[in-house]
Amino acid sequence: MNDITLTGKTLPLADLVSIADGRRIRLSEAALRQVRAGQRALADALARGEGVYGTTSMVGAFKDAVVTPEDRPHHTLRLMRSHQLGFGEALPVRTVRAAMLIRLNGILSGHTGAGPDLARALEALLNTGITPVVPEYGSIGCADVGLMGHVGAVLMGEGEAFGPDGKRLSAAVLLKRCGLRAFVPGPKDMMTVLSSNALGVAGVALVVAEIRARLPLWLGIYTVSCAGFGAFRIPWEAARRTGMPTEQRIARFLERVSGDGGWTPRRNLQDPLSFRCMPQIGGAFLAALERVEASLAYSFSHCDDNPILLDGRALTSGASLPLSLALDAQAFVLALCHYVRGVLGRILALCRNDLSGLSRNLTFEPGRQVAFGAATKLAADLATSILRESTPASLYQVPVANGFEDEASYLPSIARALRLQCTLLEPLVALEAMAGRQAVRLSGATPEGLPGAIIAALSQDIPWLDDSHAVGDVLRATEAVLAEFPLPPAPEFDSSQPDPMECLYA
Repeated sequence: MNDITLTGKTLPLADLVSIADGRRIRLSEAALRQVRAGQRALADALARGEGVYGTTSMVGAFKDAVVTPEDRPHHTLRLMRSHQLGFGEALPVRTVRAAMLIRLNGILSGHTGAGPDLARALEALLNTGITPVVPEYGSIGCADVGLMGHVGAVLMGEGEAFGPDGKRLSAAVLLKRCGLRAFVPGPKDMMTVLSSNALGVAGVALVVAEIRARLPLWLGIYTVSCAGFGAFRIPWEAARRTGMPTEQRIARFLERVSGDGGWTPRRNLQDPLSFRCMPQIGGAFLAALERVEASLAYSFSHCDDNPILLDGRALTSGASLPLSLALDAQAFVLALCHYVRGVLGRILALCRNDLSGLSRNLTFEPGRQVAFGAATKLAADLATSILRESTPASLYQVPVANGFEDEASYLPSIARALRLQCTLLEPLVALEAMAGRQAVRLSGATPEGLPGAIIAALSQDIPWLDDSHAVGDVLRATEAVLAEFPLPPAPEFDSSQPDPMECLYA
């Protein structure tokens, strides 16, 4: 696989994921020229005697304290060590790799004042597979200074890192083993490492990428539930013809992947809203997904430093507050919660004989089997646990730095919420697949297309929920099958018709 070239400009989400998972990079010569130009601009500003926050001064509450040129090397060490404050379990390697990549691409813009040696040092860590150990807690999302300090430490041969083999060792040992030298920072290099929201941005980005990849399957599982419930397809047509743009795309996708259906509606006129309103629920979810992706794309290609170097001047900046991204990420959290509420609603509706027209709790032997009766409690616990993560963290306000830093986005907290939500949504969706499949058998429906392919995949190894196996075992087996389920599904769709994925992701 070819290396990905970084330019300091556009960085596609797919490339970020690929590099987070180990792909190598290289730096474009044009980008390095931009870095050198920014470094010269910083040197000129310092030569003119201009004040540069964090370089000629201390930081935070001590911003008025002067750092002399002679003291700058010692100041750099103090800055790094005082901001190496993370606590808790180590963040996943891929999250830290993504963060280093985001920081590096921002440096390549030439607006940070950092030198090319820092860019090369970060490139070397990514390409050798040395990943700093960065604890989870320590940032309120107005630059991840207390966590990025761990990245700075490893660059300088301090702290701990994971090696290419995943083993945790001292940074000094790993650098030597991989033939790298400890980085010697220039005047603003360490401040550039610290003054970044890269970890919070990376945390959001990786979850968003996972959800984008899984959404087509989740919608396919919804169509399995529709087949088992005998739901009307007419609301899809209504949305396709009159809905908002993302509602139309969801509707076209649902119509496309379900073919001619293979099931007959079993009630008068309309279904419960969790079935009827998928174009609206899914459309809002898709719109929120695309908004947060747009904010992420901007964050990948712009530096959020304070100060920032523009036209030869070091400008004080408020870009360290990524509030637009935080708000878009929180809107995505809420949209995901609405999707989750629909998943739970469909599971419960399938299990109600008065709504589904099937046996209570989808039992094959009413009065002898519990079937889904107890499993609905797990579904409710998973769903409510996801909903609890919807608190808008960005509204918290705790002034720090003696009152000078009285704003924060709490982007890392939002990233943690999204990660937990995504983790819990997978088993919840698997429960919907189990319930939908069992309902299809009880109803005698014969769904085609994507719902038919999902049922066929599950039917190879997954037992029915008929009290013959532990519910948790069946759920884990279902999750494993769904994790490997290919999209687009087999059998292939009619090539004369639009690709379902193109219907969804315009």
